[in-house]
Amino acid sequence: MVLIHTVAFTQLETATDAQIAAAAAALSALAQSIESVEKVYFGRTFTTQRAKGYTHQLVVHLRGKDDLDVYAKHPEHVSVIQTHMVRLFDTANALAMDFEC
Repeated sequence: MVLIHTVAFTQLETATDAQIAAAAAALSALAQSIESVEKVYFGRTFTTQRAKGYTHQLVVHLRGKDDLDVYAKHPEHVSVIQTHMVRLFDTANALAMDFEC
């Protein structure tokens, strides 16, 4: 089974398009630097009327449920959070969900 890890974020008003692009590139690179990460998708919603204030969505495909903890603690993942996500998004109110399929 594949584990799908999703996080909805709200962009801070101070974040620029260039900064968001850099965050997207850093998130995408996690698929190459963390063995258990199979795919990473990140983007801005275009259906704002249904998004309840969230502006961006992260979707990560992991090999399985046991890999979620490895991913969460991996130094590359932690670095992306500290370098990009906490500066650009309201991470305190991010909505994370995980499921297997």
